[in-house]
Order: sequence, then structure tokens, then C-alpha cells
Amino acid sequence: MADRERFRPFTGDTSKSIRLQSNPLALVLSQVRWPELAHLQTNLKATALNFGSALPDYPIYEEIQEVGYQITPDGVHQSVGDTIYRWASVDRTWHVMLGRRFVSLYSTSYVAFDEFSERLVKVLESVHTHVRAPLIERVGVRYVNRLDDTALISRLSEYVCPEVLGYLSLTPASPDVNVVSSANQVRYAIGDVNLQVRSGVLPPNETADPAIPPVPGPSWVLDLDASSEQFEPFDVQSIVTRAGKLSDAAYDYFKLVITDGFLREFGGNE
Repeated sequence: MADRERFRPFTGDTSKSIRLQSNPLALVLSQVRWPELAHLQTNLKATALNFGSALPDYPIYEEIQEVGYQITPDGVHQSVGDTIYRWASVDRTWHVMLGRRFVSLYSTSYVAFDEFSERLVKVLESVHTHVRAPLIERVGVRYVNRLDDTALISRLSEYVCPEVLGYLSLTPASPDVNVVSSANQVRYAIGDVNLQVRSGVLPPNETADPAIPPVPGPSWVLDLDASSEQFEPFDVQSIVTRAGKLSDAAYDYFKLVITDGFLREFGGNE
């Protein structure tokens, strides 16, 4: 993947590359989704077990029951949804999830897209062989950055552009004024690529995603969610290429909004 064409819609800079010694990424996830398929309407567990048997790097297995909620004039009613099948690596830092309409790969110990894409290829090959999805309708790649050191959170203005900070960029007169929670959001369209950016402060014991364990204190999150929605035949290399383009878009936005102070703090180098 090292020689692939780089997509840099925000900075236009294809030469500058950032490597961080201390990575603030809490979660990196890619999901591939397909439409409802007739042959997956029954006996999905047998398909899931065959799918998982081709992924020896993820020996830990569990089933998760989706829960749905419907609001009616009589109140809120809970309903049981589909079963989601999940596999994890021995150290539980890499996970694969399979549902009736999607497959996901996510990591809490992400280092580089090359390793991620190699694992994604193996997952997609198993989908091709065992799930037999003939086409896809959506590819997504998500990067969740989190800071939970209160000293770092207090100096966020040194690390990211003020536009990303939103309400945090305001300076109240009294030092007793503390931000308990905040939320900023923007959505970009770049051709067939959508990038949704969320940033803000989370209160103690709250998390941006169930896959990320909450922390006892406040945290600041920069959530970059890139996606592309279009129907196309299921082709492993084509999907990985699309995922690479989405990863590039999120990465380039990250380059746009961080400062030299961020690079000094987290050990960035080119």
C-alpha cells in the first residue's frame, strides 16, 4: 500500500507525513455494508461460524444481541434485534464484527493504515468466500482521537486550531467556570467522500463509542468519520482502495487542524 496515490483534499500536501510517537487514537474502525440479501435471511449463525473459522488471528468469540426501541403513544417499547457475531484477538485490541448487512474491523491499538489494510483484506476475503455478498452499498472508516489527561485538555488551544475547539475557545472571566460537556460538528462532501467531524468534551465515565472504555475523568474527543455510499460489485481490492481514500481524507483533515504544539507534545516527525 506504500505506493498508492494519496488523497489530500484539505491541505493539498501529498509530501508531508506525520508519525506520532505517542498516538492519541482510541479507536480506528472500518465498516463495509451491503443491502438485504435473500440468502442471509435464515441460518446466519452457520455462515458466521464458517466466516470466523477463516480468521485464526481472532480466536475469541461472542454473540451480541441488538436491542431496538420504538416510541409510540403508549410509551417506549423495546424489541430484540439481530444477533451480531464478534471475534477478538488474544489481547483484545483487534475485533471483527459480522451482522446480516455489514462487516466491521476495528482496533484500539492502531499504528498505521498498512497494517490495518492487510487485516481488512483477510476479513473481506472471508466475507467473499463465506458470506457471499455480491455487492456493497457503503464503505466507512472512522478515527476517534481522545485525550484524557486534564493537563493536556487545559492546553488544547496549543494543540488544535480554534475552529475545532468551538465553545472551548471562549474564556470566561471566572476561573470557577468549567466546561462539563461540549459538542461541535461539521460535515464535508468531497466528491463521493463524506467526512463528518465531531469534537468536544465528554463528562467522566462517558465514551464516544461502546468499543472505547470510558475513563473516570473528563476527556476531549476528535472523531473523524469518513464514508462513501455507492452500489458496486463486491471486490476486495476495490473496497480496500476506497477505504484507503477515506483514511486519507480523515488523515488530511487531522493534518489541517493540529498545530506545531501538537507535534511537539506527541512526538510528530516527517
